[in-house]
Amino acid sequence: MQTVSLTLRVPGYDVPAALTLPEGPLSGAALIVPASLFSDVDGNYVTWNSFPRTNAYLAEGLAGRGIASLRFAKLGPGTGSVMTDPALASGTRSWRGRADTARLALAFMRAELAARDIVAPRTVLAGHSEGAVVVSVLARDGVDVDGVALLSGPSVGILEIMKEQAAAMGSADVEQLRVLDEVVDVIRAGLPISEELRSRAKGPMGAGALVNFPPEALSYMRDVDATDPAAAIAGYEKPVLVVQGGDDTSVPPHHARALIEARGARPTTYAYFPELTHMYKHVPAGTSPAESFGYPGPTDPRVDAALAEWIKGLPARPR
Repeated sequence: MQTVSLTLRVPGYDVPAALTLPEGPLSGAALIVPASLFSDVDGNYVTWNSFPRTNAYLAEGLAGRGIASLRFAKLGPGTGSVMTDPALASGTRSWRGRADTARLALAFMRAELAARDIVAPRTVLAGHSEGAVVVSVLARDGVDVDGVALLSGPSVGILEIMKEQAAAMGSADVEQLRVLDEVVDVIRAGLPISEELRSRAKGPMGAGALVNFPPEALSYMRDVDATDPAAAIAGYEKPVLVVQGGDDTSVPPHHARALIEARGARPTTYAYFPELTHMYKHVPAGTSPAESFGYPGPTDPRVDAALAEWIKGLPARPR
């Protein structure tokens, strides 16, 4: 396989990207849309000293199975993204900017393949976690691809996910769960967080984290939360692949089931791996959620195999 380092230019930013190509015949192409937080082009979180490298492993696994892919970094510290125009940058950092960036990345991938005289018989979007919500929005809006893959995708808004994660923690403080509910209500209403509420929010996670977000970040969270992922993908007429790990503590399996249920009779394939985490790894029993999130080592090859075989099974476009 061959991986080419590229720069994706979007309004206000230069973003690191990588095109990974198979050595043999090409069966398809996938745009890998990254999850939330500040991930680099490979899917590492440098500012958190967390290196799961999920997107690179998936890209390399796909290439070994005849699928080209483009992956790209998120905006933010430690990702390698560079601001080029402050006047345009704030729009790109928005939730709408996330979808616009993915659209530009899709066009960029197609242009890079065409420059190499490569024709992909079928092209898909593959979004991981929050990236699954991004590709669902693009699907709802009629993006020109042959299918959409939702990798560990949520079925509800991000603030509801945060509440669910906090409640699932066995050691969660009941009072902090109440405070989180109040903080979420304030964010959803677009109101400023009061000093009294700030003083009651404790700890590095949940409410304690949200009350320290800058206004731009809270606006982003509100817009993401207002997007219903299940409703976005429900009416998409082309094939959808839902990939889920059973040991996913970030987006548990019931979200995958809700997405499938929302699809009704529309063509939907489910690839479920009971022992895999959010990053499609095998981790030792007793590993903490934070350690599980950044656990090193390759993704399970069954995941890229399922994605590649699903892509190959889609109807090929006429040449």
